[in-house]
Amino acid sequence: VQFRLFFPDNSKDILQYSRGGLPKIKEIYIPGTFNASGWNEKLAPKMSRVDHPNGFLYTYSTTVKPGFYQYKFYVKFDNGSDRWVNDPCTRYGCRLMGQDNSGFVVGGNRVDPVKPIANRISPQDLIIYEMMVDNFTKKLSGNRSQKNQLDLVREKIDYLVDLGVTALEPLPWTTVPGTGFNWGYEPFLFFSVDERLTDREGVLPQDNLDRLYSLKLLIDALHEKNIQVIMDGVFNHARNEFPYLQLYQNKEDCPYIGLFEEAAFFEDIDFRNGCARQFIFDVCKYWIENYQIDGIRFDYVKGFFRRTSGDPGITTLINRLRQFLSDTGRTNFSLILENLPDNRYQAIDDANRINATGTWFDPLMYQAFDSGKAWQIRPSIMRALNANKNFASGKGPITYIENHDHGTLVNKLGGDFVGVDRNTNWFRTQPYAIALFTAPGAIMIHNGQEFGDEYYMPNSGNDRVRPRPLNWKRLNDNAGKTLSNLYKKLIKIRQDFPGLKSPFFHPDNYDEHFT
Repeated sequence: VQFRLFFPDNSKDILQYSRGGLPKIKEIYIPGTFNASGWNEKLAPKMSRVDHPNGFLYTYSTTVKPGFYQYKFYVKFDNGSDRWVNDPCTRYGCRLMGQDNSGFVVGGNRVDPVKPIANRISPQDLIIYEMMVDNFTKKLSGNRSQKNQLDLVREKIDYLVDLGVTALEPLPWTTVPGTGFNWGYEPFLFFSVDERLTDREGVLPQDNLDRLYSLKLLIDALHEKNIQVIMDGVFNHARNEFPYLQLYQNKEDCPYIGLFEEAAFFEDIDFRNGCARQFIFDVCKYWIENYQIDGIRFDYVKGFFRRTSGDPGITTLINRLRQFLSDTGRTNFSLILENLPDNRYQAIDDANRINATGTWFDPLMYQAFDSGKAWQIRPSIMRALNANKNFASGKGPITYIENHDHGTLVNKLGGDFVGVDRNTNWFRTQPYAIALFTAPGAIMIHNGQEFGDEYYMPNSGNDRVRPRPLNWKRLNDNAGKTLSNLYKKLIKIRQDFPGLKSPFFHPDNYDEHFT
């Protein structure tokens, strides 16, 4: 087992950073369950510092028996302070006695390398299923002492095949701090799968070596059924626990973190600095090479996009990824933006300038939310349906009428009426389902939408991120059966008649004075 920890130094490579400094580290030790001294930092093995062309490395090598191990870095700084810090490049985030740790496995039943999908269809032809894994699996039957959340998703692949979707987009799977419910948009260990998705209840980590490979097994199984996997990547910000921020004596010296564009959430990744750009590029490359993902959705692009020439943020990242994908022979890879600027149609221009394959496009959702309450479909829906308008060649929208950020459409179309619930208002979602599946470009279904699952969610506040487990019983009631059959029928029609997803739409210019 070899531990390696890199620090950039702009005196060796001026491109590493223009703002930042050195970590001011005196010594680094590695306490953990892999050595005889355990978590005793005073007896833990010490790392050695060696040169690197772009800075320097701390390294340590050892030999261990097969098993599961947890560790952390114990860092002593020049000013006499010390700090326990995770490994920024650990492949496994884990928890012990309420503490977030890094981990690794020696042995276990390793799976073969993930097989690429045999036929990756165009990003503009996808029918994407957005899955909140925790909620999707919460009420599924199964022995949770033997199956984790990713195992349960794997058992439901035939359900996705029967529905007709061609891509799965889970909410972020990278590790977040703590043990509570979390959507995953608070990353701090970018190379690891969160333990909440791989943990099997009642099984100790050391007795469960194979769960590290649960995501690989899931992706393999999806690829066998010709379903693409799109990673939800959160790359504009990190939690305060992000290891590189903690590895610097003075946090303002950390070149990976700093105000870049719009510090709306937590700590900004500082894309002005080459080391930060390289770190995020390496994260994307890791998931592409090791897990054979078929696309990335880039969360909250406003946080790392500068509408200027030479944008060092998302534009540079996309261009580097395009070059890497071309060099490795990967085609039809989805590069999807979640932009959502104040002007929704600004998202089109941004997607063109950034050179993405597509962007989340929400006008049809808001048409459904707003028009449906008045029991009428407004003429302005024609522009929302003409979703591909103004996109450059090879780029297009990802249209939807529901996503994880809002309450369900069933609730929106009846939630304002006293005594009205899903059983009396579900049918009002049908015109918008028809509109969705006859719109150009890719489309997205939010989990449970296909059978009219219902829940309310506030548009702002801390109460938004809470469990909303799918009520699978609703799939088999009258409303659920009717909607589910409608969705299957619409998906088949869309697949049989490719003109429905083409960029051509008539009438191209619709007079909204018409009814």
